[in-house]
Amino acid sequence: MERTQRAAEQGDGGAVTRQAEEVIRRLRGVLSVRAEADAQGRLEVIHVLGEADRSPKLIAMEVASALAAELGLQVDPRQIRVAGLRDAETGVPAPQARLKFVGLTVASLHGTCEVKVHLEDRGLRYEGVASGPNTTRSRLELVATATLRAVEVFLRASGLLLLDGAGVARVGDRDVAVAVVTLAGQDEEVLSGSSVVRDDPREAMVRAVLSALNRPVGWLAAGRPR
Repeated sequence: MERTQRAAEQGDGGAVTRQAEEVIRRLRGVLSVRAEADAQGRLEVIHVLGEADRSPKLIAMEVASALAAELGLQVDPRQIRVAGLRDAETGVPAPQARLKFVGLTVASLHGTCEVKVHLEDRGLRYEGVASGPNTTRSRLELVATATLRAVEVFLRASGLLLLDGAGVARVGDRDVAVAVVTLAGQDEEVLSGSSVVRDDPREAMVRAVLSALNRPVGWLAAGRPR
């Protein structure tokens, strides 16, 4: 608690948001979280994606109580923006995710493959990197993993997105890239996305991952400074 208060006093917004996110992720009904700090290092707004069966108002109150009890941070519940998963999936249009795929690079050396995926949001680029065995199946999984890492860089949240599986399936007379992703939290949420392969299956895999994450990333990025 003292370390968090000292970080806030010193204007270390990065440390404050990381510690706050760690506390909030442990709360019941919280699927994912993204916290933002102001120029003075104080918590400014907290975005939470919660389960559909938990009241957003209740989650906001529990978040405020947990931050006060564990970190000594006083946060007005009005600073906590909670989106229920049901709303994020069906009931309410999600904020535009905005992330755009702008390119990828693949390098192979001595049986190892390194993939870098580049995403863009309003002129800023976010790079994700993954490496592993240089096999056909592994390369697609590495592309998917690198895409997840780039999204996490955008969200400033590590360990939030886990790859369950990635591959290309034949559907009718077309090849389709499919990705299955777990959104980490106390109660994990499984997401899936797909994209028709036009030319490069690796690019289709990037788009499949972004398709899977469109809704939750849109909610977590809501209110991001322009």
